[in-house]
Amino acid sequence: MKTNQHRFVLQAGRLIVGIFCVLTLAGSGWAAFGEDTEKPKPEFARQGEGVVAKLIPRGKSTSVLIEFRAQGGALALVEAADFDEAGQAGMDAKDFRSAFFAVKAGGVFPGGEITLSLASNYFTQATELWALNRGLQTPWMKADAVPIERPDRVQELVMTVKDGGPLDSDGAVNGEILLVVGPKDSFWGYAFGTLLIRFFGVFLMLGVLMVGMIAAGLIFQRLDRPAGASKPAPAPPPVEEEPSEVLDVVEPETATAIGVALHLHLSALRTAGVISLERSDGSSWSRQGRSQIMRDRLLVHDRPSRK
Repeated sequence: MKTNQHRFVLQAGRLIVGIFCVLTLAGSGWAAFGEDTEKPKPEFARQGEGVVAKLIPRGKSTSVLIEFRAQGGALALVEAADFDEAGQAGMDAKDFRSAFFAVKAGGVFPGGEITLSLASNYFTQATELWALNRGLQTPWMKADAVPIERPDRVQELVMTVKDGGPLDSDGAVNGEILLVVGPKDSFWGYAFGTLLIRFFGVFLMLGVLMVGMIAAGLIFQRLDRPAGASKPAPAPPPVEEEPSEVLDVVEPETATAIGVALHLHLSALRTAGVISLERSDGSSWSRQGRSQIMRDRLLVHDRPSRK
């Protein structure tokens, strides 16, 4: 029973981790390489003298608000510009995570200037404003927008547009201004930042799951323990044995002398064995043999004396 419960907890943990990893990778891929158009299209509403745009940028699941205001003139209309129409002349549309906006303003003296501002908590300090004017040789240009920090993490981008100037897309000095502008953020910086945050988020969630699985294992162990079971008695401490006496080391010469003395002593105590000498028979064959042996001895020992 205990083994089955532990196996169930392990399999459930693996399933949860697998689902979380799949969802995280899918979300990372969507956030970093999202569609080229928003869904849905931006919605615009009047708010006093300004206009507020509500949209869901690429890579986000919640909507953001962008506030448009004008000084030195009247803000007539703000509408969305298509990505396919604006994304040209070597500009990458993925750098623009929100829509392009066509801002129309009037009430300006011919040749005069108007100050336009875009504010949102969606902008960062690295956000830039880029304008499009198809009447110029270089359609895309960076607007010199000044970033201003507002409360509640709102970033405001302020720029000056001159009637009939390079930022005015209608190209006429008529007291009206048409500005096609979009907030630009580095696509790769956003992509790597998102992936890095999600990468550490995965390890954080895995750590939480591991702690939960360990806690569940401890709970199951306590539930499986019998009611009257007691903890085993601690083992007695090991008894230290007294060290045995170390014998003196005997030199090799001394050991050899002792061994030789013992051998001589024991050899002297042994009784000599009885040698049984049988008498030889008096056959002619034996006598002839002894005679031959004696003659051979005489030949060896009875040598003539040297002169």
